[in-house]
Amino acid sequence: MSAAISMFVFGAITAVLSLQLPLGALRMPGSGFFPFTLGLALMALAAGHGVRIYLARPKAAAAQAPASSTLPEGDGATRRVVLFVTGVIAAVVLLKPLGYTLASFLLMLALLQILGIRRWYISLAVALGSAATCHVVFVRLLQIPLPSGWIF
Repeated sequence: MSAAISMFVFGAITAVLSLQLPLGALRMPGSGFFPFTLGLALMALAAGHGVRIYLARPKAAAAQAPASSTLPEGDGATRRVVLFVTGVIAAVVLLKPLGYTLASFLLMLALLQILGIRRWYISLAVALGSAATCHVVFVRLLQIPLPSGWIF
């Protein structure tokens, strides 16, 4: 349940902070439209997950046991959520000094490890491929000015 609550709060913060950017319209979205929509979607998914967890708990055990005992022990979900959010915050902090391409590479590498990809060569290949693809598409083809850093 704590993972659902954490993700709901993260989605709410994302949606609120994106309101500082122009939303635009559906036919001509502004720079705040995508993060606002993602924040709302994250809130909806987290709420649905929280309701599902709440409805799935046993009724008799819920009346007798404290709320903390209804959480599965040792699954690491809360730890993964905290690491995930920490990774995203670190990527935002490192965006200007390192540049978009390197920050997105490091973020993807960290997130793949957090999500359980254990083979480093797979994580490195996916992170490198996604960072290179994003760089080519957004910087080269669409000519979007993203923060540049040490490499690109």
